[in-house]
Order: sequence, then C-alpha cells, then structure tokens
Amino acid sequence: MKKLIFLISFLSIGFLSAQEKAELNWHTDFDKAQTIAKKEHKPIVLLFTGSDWCPPCMAMHRDLFHNKEFVNLSKKVVLVLVDFPRRKPMSTEQRMKNSALARKYHQGGVPTFVALTPDGKIIDKISGYMFGHPERDIAFFEKIIKAVQK
Repeated sequence: MKKLIFLISFLSIGFLSAQEKAELNWHTDFDKAQTIAKKEHKPIVLLFTGSDWCPPCMAMHRDLFHNKEFVNLSKKVVLVLVDFPRRKPMSTEQRMKNSALARKYHQGGVPTFVALTPDGKIIDKISGYMFGHPERDIAFFEKIIKAVQK
C-alpha cells in the first residue's frame, strides 16, 4: 500500500510539473509573436538566454518559470524565446533569426528580458537573475504590463 501511495504521489508531482511548464506560451517566431501582440494589444517580452550553458538562465528557468505569479503575468504578454544554446540542436534558420533579434534589440549578456510595444519599440529591459528571488523579474513584468495598458 505504501508503494502504491508513493507511486501515485510521484506521478501526480510529475503531472503537475508538466502542466505548469505547459502554461508558458513561448514563441520562437518574432513575426508571428508581433502579429499576436498587435491583435491582442499586448507587450512583447523577448528573453535572451543560453538555456543549456548559462547558470543564471538555468536558475531562472527553474525558479521563475514555475512561479504561479509569473505564470499568470505571462498570459498578459507575448513571450518570445531567443535562445543561444551550445549543446541543444537548433536549426541554422532559427539561429540566424535569433542573432538578428540580438543585433536589433540586445547586445549584452544573458539572461535578459527586453520588453517591446506591439510595434517593436523598446519599452525597457532587465538583465541578470537573482538566484532564488524571482520578485525583481515579476515586478518588471508588472511594470511592463501597466505601461502598455495606459
């Protein structure tokens, strides 16, 4: 009986984690994201990241992206993932698109959020990640959402 309870608990945790991850709607096609942002009158938030090699990026993925407050705020923006992995496969076309976005909107370190109007004008940006403290990034998203709602 204990084994059955353990198994059910273990599967439930895995299912809830999978559900939580699925709630963030990341786009990798900026043009498509911009079309959505214009249609829904939402800001665009680009995340420049090195998902498989950057320790602060990995911590952000682990801490911030599972935070319920962040997940709820993310629904009020159009998220665009601009990843620069070193080990994960990525098409040459996507790598070129990401590099073009970096040249246009951000030439610095990762992780960095860059918030844009639906027309592509920079509103604000925030770089780095404070390990285990997603409050700063949550406050950034709140600020961006309020700025576009005005």
